[in-house]
Amino acid sequence: MKQRRDSTPAREGYVIFAVLIVIVVLSLVAYRYTDAMSGEYQAAVRANDAAQARLAAISGLYYAAAVLSDRLTFYNELGGHPTDNPDIFEIFEIPVLGSNGTTRTAYFSIQCAGLNEDGASVQRYGVIDEGGKININSMIALDPKGDRLHDALMKLPNMTSAIADAIVDWVDADDDPRPEGAESSYYLSLPNPYKAKNGPLNSLDELLLVQGVTPELLYGGDRNRNGILDEGETDSSRGWSDYLTVYGREINVDITGNPRIYLNGDNLQTLYTDLEAVVGSELATYVVAHKLFGSQPVSSNSSGKQTLVAVSPEELYQVVQQRIAATGTSGRRIRSVAELIGTQIRLPRPPGYPKDAPDPGYYSPLNTPEGLAQLFPLLLDATTVRQAIEMTPRININTAPMEVLMAIPGISDLEVAGILSGRLSQDPTSPATTTGAWLVTSGLMDPSRFRRLERYITGSSMVYRVQAIGFLEKGGPVARFEAVIDTNQGAPRFLQIRDLSDLDQPRGFQPPIMPNSR
Repeated sequence: MKQRRDSTPAREGYVIFAVLIVIVVLSLVAYRYTDAMSGEYQAAVRANDAAQARLAAISGLYYAAAVLSDRLTFYNELGGHPTDNPDIFEIFEIPVLGSNGTTRTAYFSIQCAGLNEDGASVQRYGVIDEGGKININSMIALDPKGDRLHDALMKLPNMTSAIADAIVDWVDADDDPRPEGAESSYYLSLPNPYKAKNGPLNSLDELLLVQGVTPELLYGGDRNRNGILDEGETDSSRGWSDYLTVYGREINVDITGNPRIYLNGDNLQTLYTDLEAVVGSELATYVVAHKLFGSQPVSSNSSGKQTLVAVSPEELYQVVQQRIAATGTSGRRIRSVAELIGTQIRLPRPPGYPKDAPDPGYYSPLNTPEGLAQLFPLLLDATTVRQAIEMTPRININTAPMEVLMAIPGISDLEVAGILSGRLSQDPTSPATTTGAWLVTSGLMDPSRFRRLERYITGSSMVYRVQAIGFLEKGGPVARFEAVIDTNQGAPRFLQIRDLSDLDQPRGFQPPIMPNSR
């Protein structure tokens, strides 16, 4: 019997291979897609972490602005020490929402590279006081000819007379070059011409346009500006930016933020009332008597006895009130409260006063060591001889480095040494410190020296340079921002904000190690 043949044609086996190829291709596509998505997810996480670090650093700037601008916080919690205070500036936590919905912690710290009393650069938790630097704009405002600015610049390391002249020419109002300077005629001859500023600077970087000024001279060999010699840096020298500033502000208010009493106003009765509330009746009466009758340095006769018959405080008050009622005068102009120290007032002789008797008078309450120490800081803090609210910013002697102190016009080497050693023991919350009155009360300067330097020196500041470092727990990106902050009587203003990431090669400041980051 014959077997029946199957008429179904045989099929080729390539279909299975095609299917396998499609499956492999689809698997590869899925793998590539998954890998790409994983990379995108990781990039998103890194971008999110970087953004959190940046925002943490910016939060640090606002935190510093709040601390510096609030008087109670500044003097009570900060203790008046903003340049070096780990308790306030070392670390601050910010809970943030992580990418997976969990809560993690971001941190910021406020760090700086400051100069110590020996002039060496050190890292510390704090801010930089711009008031402790030579303010180029202030110096040229006080002396439009620029001679004092030139002399101040010559106190800086690596400064030459030619560069100092060129800087003065850049900011003075005229277009006449100094002996070694440069004005627009020079800058217009350059391949890329420009004119001299001939006005105040808006930023310190503008000095890089001045003839002879280089980045190395202005910022030193510390390229990431962290105060230490890092790998790749061959020079740890400091630049002029440690000693110069264009930011400064000084308002004519006392330590509590209230406007000072104007000593040269028209109403002497109002002046007495205002002064009595601050320095007491005796000194208030003496100030008004000084304006009415004038004063002279304390004198004595050949036997060493004083030549006045001192009246009582009550008698002095009566004489002053009678003169105010009789004349209505505003009295003599006071140019400095230091002129009241070491003085006496000769009063008019009343009818029937013995002809051979010494003149009646009164000795300044500031003449005794006790009166000077107690009353002079209060008087200097509470009063002013200028009616303007905005003052030309002066140098803070309590924070300025030696090079800046040496640049104060007319100051001596001995006085600079005395300031550097004496300021360490001063109470930063005392009017004697915030006004610089301690220079007189400590005996470092006599009143006449203080009067000559008074237009250049103070003991407080309003403008600070802040660097905030933002980072996350368990490592990750680090952000570094810098701002110049005007504390502005409790309503802080940011004068400049800059992302310093371009300088962090290598990283300038290492963030503190947190326990959960190990």
